[in-house]
Amino acid sequence: MKALSEIAKEALDLPPGQQRTLARILLDLSEEDQDFSPAVETAWEDEICRRMKSVTDGIARSRDVDQVFTDLDRRFGA
Repeated sequence: MKALSEIAKEALDLPPGQQRTLARILLDLSEEDQDFSPAVETAWEDEICRRMKSVTDGIARSRDVDQVFTDLDRRFGA
């Protein structure tokens, strides 16, 4: 069995997209009620790419962080 340091080094050598996928897999597997689904992971990766493209294309809208937290407090009753 490989040492954790070896696994971590190999993970750091992966391309960024594969690192994110690996991180999501490990997080999903650490939650007992979550099952890893390649189709779901692909859908999330597509959504992330779509959102990043809207930012780089200048069509994404942003909001003030204070307003975002105010809305969350109102919605979830903090």
